Amino acid sequence: MTDAEFAQLVTRVLGSSTPRVWSLLVTMFGDLALAPQARLNGATVNALTAAIRIKPEATRVALHRLRKEDWIESHRTGRQTRYGLTPHGRTETRSAAPRVYGPAPDGIEAFLVMENPAESSDWLALQTTAATVQIGPKTAITTATSTRSHHLRIALDAGHDLPGWVTDKLCPPALQAASRDLARRLAGLLDHPAIADLDLLQRTAVRMVVVHEWRRLILRTPAFPETLMPDGWRGSECRRTCHTLLNRLPVPDLTALEDAIETG
Repeated sequence: MTDAEFAQLVTRVLGSSTPRVWSLLVTMFGDLALAPQARLNGATVNALTAAIRIKPEATRVALHRLRKEDWIESHRTGRQTRYGLTPHGRTETRSAAPRVYGPAPDGIEAFLVMENPAESSDWLALQTTAATVQIGPKTAITTATSTRSHHLRIALDAGHDLPGWVTDKLCPPALQAASRDLARRLAGLLDHPAIADLDLLQRTAVRMVVVHEWRRLILRTPAFPETLMPDGWRGSECRRTCHTLLNRLPVPDLTALEDAIETG
């Protein structure tokens, strides 16, 4: 595949958006080098970013930022610099991995919760570990299972036909549109016959942008049961297509990838 043809293939995944380089590198290290001793050398990082037309200067700035923010650390081996996730970066990556790589969450419950309007309480604001969306004064839909005795708490399930204005709070229209756009882009890649002809570097670069685009979408989406999501949400379709693509584009052996880059 020519460089121009490959650029078109990458554009098919990225669409009109240009990924933020530091965010793309978080995806790269989390997907390819999650194991504690896994490292990517500088040539590999630059080759993967260059494959999707990111300039070396931008990659260098992003690496510096991620080191400063304790996401990655550098290791000098002779004349070569190798990069790996820090314990903090590894912990954050693993916490997000089930939503990125796993199936649709099962067993999550959501509740309509109303606080007593006569009391001054910040219970809703304290729900930082649960998906919580306020839909009115003192009223929210949340996955928090612990409430207070004076709260009105109603369990929601697939049998509840929530009105559109509520589901649009759970998943705003802009996020629904983003899911439809990503579903279209991933489907176009899935049907592209050239995937089988990619070399190792190209396959890895395409895998990286597929994971990145899906990761960006799903981690912006509140983790409510998908049965409560609006009809315009296409996240389930995106997940299925993404996972199919990742099976076709497996994580490479890093030594083989380095050798392929070195030999050109």
